[in-house]
Amino acid sequence: MRVSYGLVGTTRGHAVRALAIGQELIERGHEVLFFTDGDAEELLKARFGEERVCATETPKYYFTKGKISIRKTLSKNLKFLIRRKKLAQPIIERLKSWKPDVTIADYDPFMWHVSKVLKIPHVALNSQEFLNSSPLPKGIKLSDRIQAKFGGKLLRRLSPTADLRVVGKIMFEKHPWSKAEFVGAIIRQEFDKYTWTPQGTHCLVYSSIIPDKTLAEINKLAKRENRRAMVFGIAQEKVEQHDWLDYQPTSETGFIEAMCNADFVISGAGNQLLAETLHLGIPVLITPIPNQFEQTITAKMQVIAKPDQFVMFHADAEIPTPDKDVDKSLTAGRSRAVDLIEQLVNRK
Repeated sequence: MRVSYGLVGTTRGHAVRALAIGQELIERGHEVLFFTDGDAEELLKARFGEERVCATETPKYYFTKGKISIRKTLSKNLKFLIRRKKLAQPIIERLKSWKPDVTIADYDPFMWHVSKVLKIPHVALNSQEFLNSSPLPKGIKLSDRIQAKFGGKLLRRLSPTADLRVVGKIMFEKHPWSKAEFVGAIIRQEFDKYTWTPQGTHCLVYSSIIPDKTLAEINKLAKRENRRAMVFGIAQEKVEQHDWLDYQPTSETGFIEAMCNADFVISGAGNQLLAETLHLGIPVLITPIPNQFEQTITAKMQVIAKPDQFVMFHADAEIPTPDKDVDKSLTAGRSRAVDLIEQLVNRK
């Protein structure tokens, strides 16, 4: 089976989900060609080699004064929907000779159109589908509910139809009428063997954006706990302004090692990192990206479902003490997702 896999290049979550699915597909004897840019392009090339990764422009978040600008993000990314056919043409020309059997899209605007032109099955695989297929938890403010509704409609515009919708989300139920397949968290196979072994030396900090005020509060908490904060995802010049924060360059293996040995994690509410910490049983202080309604909803859900492991971050927050018994079924989505993809192609 040949798989054409398109994914958005910004933020760590989409990239590590592709690392997990890609590795599983390749180890089962399938071929995968990735289409992405940014951080995802770098990580996928490092794992699978340059010949398996094709550079293409993908949607991005845009920020103003440390917060996501909804207006700017929408206006800048609208071109991917308006000009989808034209922008997808180079991908189609490349794939005509490669002859994929299926396309996968993770917040990618092109693979759906590619599947229509090449007349092959299409899979929408992401965590954001919960915006369409899950009931939202109580206590979500009206403005976030409105944005979630709009965000779900926009997500569907990327893949208006799909032969299979796979949702890699933890702690969320699905509506009885939804045809999406909820498989649990899709994490990399390395986590099947990793364990949490805190060293008493550091905590791990990750987010694609952390406001300056929050960085200062993280510095205060790190000093209080006498733990160096190893910071990933934030610009070096911002990190080095604080005496208890240590900048860390992008590195798949370096990140995993730092997380497994950390006493606790401070992170945004990205689905993938929260899933990895759930799998390992690491305590987490969650600081959602400002104005990112999906992270606001996800953070609330984690805190409600696992208050012994997940708490909201603030400078005086107490580090939670997780239950030692971890339910691994919540994070077994990698194999389940690939099983579903194989079944789809075999039926066609």
